[in-house]
Amino acid sequence: MRGAFPTAQEWEQVARQADFEPGKMASICLISERQLQRTFKQQLHSTPGRWLRQLQCRLAKELISRGYSSKAAAAELKFCNNAHFCREFKKVFGRPPQSFAPGRKDGTQNLHSGN
Repeated sequence: MRGAFPTAQEWEQVARQADFEPGKMASICLISERQLQRTFKQQLHSTPGRWLRQLQCRLAKELISRGYSSKAAAAELKFCNNAHFCREFKKVFGRPPQSFAPGRKDGTQNLHSGN
Protein backbone atom coordinates (compact mmCIF):
# COMPACT_ATOMS: atom_id res chain seq x y z
CA MET A 1 0.00 0.00 0.00
CA ARG A 2 1.04 3.60 -0.04
CA GLY A 3 2.20 3.89 3.60
CA ALA A 4 -1.07 5.15 5.07
CA PHE A 5 -3.87 2.86 6.12
CA PRO A 6 -6.80 2.59 3.74
CA THR A 7 -9.85 4.74 4.29
CA ALA A 8 -13.14 3.06 5.15
CA GLN A 9 -14.06 3.02 1.45
CA GLU A 10 -10.74 1.50 0.42
CA TRP A 11 -11.05 -1.39 2.90
CA GLU A 12 -13.66 -3.02 0.66
CA GLN A 13 -11.24 -3.11 -2.26
CA VAL A 14 -8.50 -4.55 -0.03
CA ALA A 15 -10.96 -7.19 1.23
CA ARG A 16 -11.80 -8.27 -2.32
CA GLN A 17 -8.11 -8.45 -3.25
CA ALA A 18 -7.50 -10.60 -0.18
CA ASP A 19 -10.40 -12.97 -0.92
CA PHE A 20 -12.04 -11.76 2.31
CA GLU A 21 -9.25 -13.18 4.50
CA PRO A 22 -7.83 -11.01 7.33
CA GLY A 23 -4.33 -12.49 7.05
CA LYS A 24 -4.12 -11.62 3.37
CA MET A 25 -5.48 -8.14 4.08
CA ALA A 26 -2.69 -7.58 6.61
CA SER A 27 -0.12 -8.73 4.05
CA ILE A 28 -1.49 -6.40 1.39
CA CYS A 29 -1.29 -3.50 3.86
CA LEU A 30 2.22 -4.60 4.94
CA ILE A 31 1.20 -4.87 8.59
CA SER A 32 0.77 -7.68 11.10
CA GLU A 33 -2.62 -9.27 11.74
CA ARG A 34 -2.54 -7.78 15.24
CA GLN A 35 -2.01 -4.30 13.80
CA LEU A 36 -4.91 -4.95 11.42
CA GLN A 37 -7.09 -5.80 14.43
CA ARG A 38 -6.09 -2.60 16.23
CA THR A 39 -6.71 -0.54 13.09
CA PHE A 40 -10.16 -2.03 12.57
CA LYS A 41 -11.09 -1.44 16.20
CA GLN A 42 -10.01 2.20 15.91
CA GLN A 43 -11.36 3.00 12.42
CA LEU A 44 -14.36 0.70 11.99
CA HIS A 45 -15.25 -0.27 15.59
CA SER A 46 -15.23 -3.95 14.65
CA THR A 47 -12.95 -6.95 14.31
CA PRO A 48 -11.66 -7.72 10.83
CA GLY A 49 -13.53 -11.04 10.78
CA ARG A 50 -16.88 -9.56 11.79
CA TRP A 51 -16.51 -6.68 9.36
CA LEU A 52 -15.60 -9.04 6.52
CA ARG A 53 -18.64 -11.29 7.18
CA GLN A 54 -20.94 -8.26 7.18
CA LEU A 55 -19.35 -6.99 3.97
CA GLN A 56 -19.69 -10.38 2.28
CA CYS A 57 -23.33 -10.62 3.32
CA ARG A 58 -24.08 -7.07 2.16
CA LEU A 59 -22.47 -7.78 -1.21
CA ALA A 60 -24.35 -11.10 -1.41
CA LYS A 61 -27.64 -9.31 -0.75
CA GLU A 62 -26.90 -7.03 -3.72
CA LEU A 63 -26.07 -10.01 -5.96
CA ILE A 64 -29.18 -11.94 -4.94
CA SER A 65 -31.40 -8.92 -5.49
CA ARG A 66 -29.96 -8.84 -9.05
CA GLY A 67 -30.95 -12.46 -9.64
CA TYR A 68 -27.98 -14.53 -8.45
CA SER A 69 -28.73 -17.83 -6.72
CA SER A 70 -27.52 -18.34 -3.15
CA LYS A 71 -24.99 -20.85 -4.41
CA ALA A 72 -23.62 -18.46 -7.05
CA ALA A 73 -23.39 -15.59 -4.55
CA ALA A 74 -21.62 -17.85 -2.03
CA ALA A 75 -19.05 -18.90 -4.63
CA GLU A 76 -18.53 -15.35 -5.92
CA LEU A 77 -17.84 -14.07 -2.40
CA LYS A 78 -15.53 -16.91 -1.36
CA PHE A 79 -17.71 -18.66 1.23
CA CYS A 80 -16.54 -22.23 1.80
CA ASN A 81 -19.99 -23.65 0.97
CA ASN A 82 -23.61 -22.65 0.47
CA ALA A 83 -24.81 -23.88 3.89
CA HIS A 84 -22.20 -21.77 5.69
CA PHE A 85 -23.14 -18.78 3.56
CA CYS A 86 -26.85 -19.16 4.34
CA ARG A 87 -26.14 -19.43 8.08
CA GLU A 88 -23.95 -16.32 8.12
CA PHE A 89 -26.36 -14.37 5.94
CA LYS A 90 -29.26 -15.15 8.27
CA LYS A 91 -27.18 -14.01 11.27
CA VAL A 92 -26.61 -10.63 9.58
CA PHE A 93 -30.05 -10.00 8.08
CA GLY A 94 -32.35 -12.27 10.11
CA ARG A 95 -33.76 -13.76 6.88
CA PRO A 96 -32.54 -16.33 4.37
CA PRO A 97 -30.72 -15.06 1.28
CA GLN A 98 -33.43 -15.90 -1.25
CA SER A 99 -35.93 -13.74 0.64
CA PHE A 100 -34.13 -10.86 -1.12
CA ALA A 101 -34.50 -12.39 -4.58
CA PRO A 102 -36.45 -10.47 -7.23
CA GLY A 103 -40.18 -11.15 -6.98
CA ARG A 104 -40.03 -12.08 -3.28
CA LYS A 105 -41.48 -9.91 -0.52
CA ASP A 106 -40.77 -10.35 3.19
CA GLY A 107 -39.41 -13.87 2.74
CA THR A 108 -42.43 -15.29 0.95
CA GLN A 109 -43.25 -15.81 -2.68
CA ASN A 110 -45.65 -13.44 -4.35
CA LEU A 111 -48.94 -15.31 -4.03
CA HIS A 112 -50.79 -12.86 -6.28
CA SER A 113 -48.84 -13.86 -9.38
CA GLY A 114 -51.33 -16.57 -10.28
CA ASN A 115 -48.96 -19.48 -9.47
